[in-house]
Amino acid sequence: MARVIHHRLHGLDGSRLERVESQFEQLASTRTWRGDQPWAATQRSAGLFEMEYLRHARGAEATDISAAGFLKTGGDETDVLILMLFLRDLSAEYGVRAVLRDDDNPLAKLRYLEFRHGRLPSGNALEEMLARRPVIKKVDGQPIMFYPPAHRLNPQTAARPAQWGYALCGLRAYAPTLLEAEREALKILRAMRHLGR
Repeated sequence: MARVIHHRLHGLDGSRLERVESQFEQLASTRTWRGDQPWAATQRSAGLFEMEYLRHARGAEATDISAAGFLKTGGDETDVLILMLFLRDLSAEYGVRAVLRDDDNPLAKLRYLEFRHGRLPSGNALEEMLARRPVIKKVDGQPIMFYPPAHRLNPQTAARPAQWGYALCGLRAYAPTLLEAEREALKILRAMRHLGR
């Protein structure tokens, strides 16, 4: 289901805005997004839409918003998850508050997320919330399942290092990040199609 996810960064030092903007640009170029690419408006933004969006966000929320944006998804949960992890990482890197609002998320606990220094307000890691279910991405009718690092496929086996698991076409593998897991899964899928499977 296509939806709009709003995000905010609060309390970011002005000298870091240029780097945050380049991090958003880098994220946007790292993969093919099913919906729009992620972006953020800051006080450095020169575009009229970005300047007005930031002004309205600051006026509506009356808080110390340093960067604001939204992501229109094309129904791909992987897009949402990658943005969520990206915001969590920015929060940890800069020691700021990051907020993600996803009013139409089918999971109530993921409709509003706030990160402080990379952790949820409760002190838990995001992966602890995501550990119960895989994220499923369909590519040309073929499901690819992504498992967060805290997820255990078999409770009797020893825990693996903090890596993202992925499964498709009867194969299971691991990668250090979700972006790498997605990249590798898509390579495997292309190879299988090339072999006629």
